[in-house]
Amino acid sequence: MKGIEVSNLTVKFRNEAVLDNINLKINHPSFVVIMGPNGAGKTTFLKALIGLISYTGRIKIFGNAPKDARNTIGYLPQRDHINTNVPLKVKDVLLLPLISRHMGIKKENVKWAKGNLKKVGMEKYWNDKFDTLSGGQQQRVLFARTLMTDPKLIILDEPFSATDVKTKMELIQLLHNLKIEKTILIVIHDINPLVECTDSVLLLNKRQIDFGLVSQVINEENMKKLYGVGIPIIHREKVCYIMGGDRHV
Repeated sequence: MKGIEVSNLTVKFRNEAVLDNINLKINHPSFVVIMGPNGAGKTTFLKALIGLISYTGRIKIFGNAPKDARNTIGYLPQRDHINTNVPLKVKDVLLLPLISRHMGIKKENVKWAKGNLKKVGMEKYWNDKFDTLSGGQQQRVLFARTLMTDPKLIILDEPFSATDVKTKMELIQLLHNLKIEKTILIVIHDINPLVECTDSVLLLNKRQIDFGLVSQVINEENMKKLYGVGIPIIHREKVCYIMGGDRHV
């Protein structure tokens, strides 16, 4: 099945290139980690894939232009781009994507929503008000919301913000299970917890530093190109771990 194809992707704001000539192909299903320093254009890249911003070049999502592929995409933006003070119950937050696509609230949709909430360990909060939950609990609910339309492509922009270690590891396990049948693109600053389930890594700093297998892309030379400083890499069999690196503040 066709995956994602990006050719000569360039995005400019006020005549300045935020992304410059990005080229890659992602098979379906795949698990892809996107890394880069703050201001590298990672979120811009995701928004271009979804068709939320103008660009030059070519993007195909399962053979379609981004705007025509939106029904196949589940998107979780950065937490600071989400209004978490919405006066809604948890069940409403989950069911809204179905309502917005005129799918209605049928019995099977409610069952599906409860099932997705169970996947993130939040089923008992079905009738709770969303704005009374902790930051980590809200993130779990928003993660479940991303699954509501049963997307083929899941796009996650720093999804582990405000989560504790337990929540983070549980969500990572869920992603590991989902990658069997879905393509997952995730922006993250620490690849180490995901390194063993990652198929490909995109190193991005306005331009494409590298793209490929973890063992090929994660090396000292590329880390220096990406972050401007040398970062030690530990190699263990076919897996690479970064000792240090970028952190989002």
